[in-house]
Amino acid sequence: MKLSFCVETITDYCKNNPYTAVAVVALCTGSYFYLRGSNKSKSFPKSSLAKPGLVVVHGARPGSVIVNPSPYVLKLQTFLRMAKIDYVLDLNNPMGKKGKMPWIELDGKDYCDSTFIIEHLTKTFNISIDDTLSDKQKATARVIQKTLEENTIWATIIYNRFIEEPEWFIKMMKIPWFVGVMFKLFFISSVKKNLYGHGMGRNSPQEIQHIARGDMKALSDLLQDKPFFFGDQPSTIDACVFSLTANIVYGLREGSWPSEMLKNEFPNLVVFTNRMKERYWPDWDEIITEK
Repeated sequence: MKLSFCVETITDYCKNNPYTAVAVVALCTGSYFYLRGSNKSKSFPKSSLAKPGLVVVHGARPGSVIVNPSPYVLKLQTFLRMAKIDYVLDLNNPMGKKGKMPWIELDGKDYCDSTFIIEHLTKTFNISIDDTLSDKQKATARVIQKTLEENTIWATIIYNRFIEEPEWFIKMMKIPWFVGVMFKLFFISSVKKNLYGHGMGRNSPQEIQHIARGDMKALSDLLQDKPFFFGDQPSTIDACVFSLTANIVYGLREGSWPSEMLKNEFPNLVVFTNRMKERYWPDWDEIITEK
C-alpha cells in the first residue's frame, strides 16, 4: 500500500511538473555518469602512462590554488620529488582498492595507502633520506604523522572545506554544476557522519578550533626556527607536514580561520611551507593554471 501510494504521488508530481521532473532525471543521470567515469577503480585497468620503472600516481586533480587538494596525494608527490623518483599523475581511476587515494602502479603491480606506498618505494628504490634519523627522531616523526593525518586534518581541512565552506571548494576545484549539486546533497552528509564517527564532529566550532590550535602550536614548537623538522636537511616527515600546511595556507579560502590561524599565530610553519614549496614545487603555478 505504501509503495503504491509513493509511486502514485511521484507520478502525479511528474505530470504536474514535467520540466522539473526532466531536470531532476537529467541531473541524477549526468552526475552518475560523471562520477562513474571518474571512479573506475574496481577493475583497475592498467594506466596508458605506465612503463617500466615509472611510478604512476592515481589521485585527485589539481585545484585552482593548490597542486593537490588531498594531503595524502600531495605527501606522496612531494616525497617522490624529494627522493628524485620519476612519476606521473594519472587522473583516471583516482580511488584505489581500499576506496582511498592515492594508489600507484609500478611495474604491473598496484599499491594503496600513502604510508604503505612510501615504505614500499623507500625499499624498492633504496631511498636514504631518513637514514640519518635517530630512533628517537623516527619515533617523533611517527607521532607527528599520526597526529596530523588522524586528527589535525579533520579539525582544519575537512571541517572547513566540507562543512563550513563547501561552495568555495566546489568553485576552487572547478566541479561541474550538476556534480556540485549532488556533492552537496550526498557527499556532505557522508562527511558529517564520518566527522561524527571520528569524534571531531561531536564538538562545537569553537572546540574544533581549539583542537586545531593545540595541534598547530605543538607542531610549531617542534619546528622552532629550524629549516626542517630534524635540522638542515628534509626527511619524509617534512613532506607529510608540508602536505597539510600547504593545503591550509594555499588550499583554503584566503581569510578562512585555519589559514589565518597559521599565518598570525604560527608564522614559522608558514615560512616552512613556503620553503618546501620553493624547493620541491618550482612548477606550482604552471600546474594550477593548466586547463
